[in-house]
Amino acid sequence: MTEDTRNPWLVAAVAISEELKTQPPETQLEIRRISKKTYPETWKAIREKEQEQK
Repeated sequence: MTEDTRNPWLVAAVAISEELKTQPPETQLEIRRISKKTYPETWKAIREKEQEQK
């Protein structure tokens, strides 16, 4: 799948993720905190997957 045929929402999400990596650590931690409050099911699934891998 090329850049031109990808879903524009996915392209935007990747761009935001890359931009976040350039922000100060405090900003990154705050974004993660907000994300955990906004998307608790996603974070629960991530924790469960990490537990399965151990």
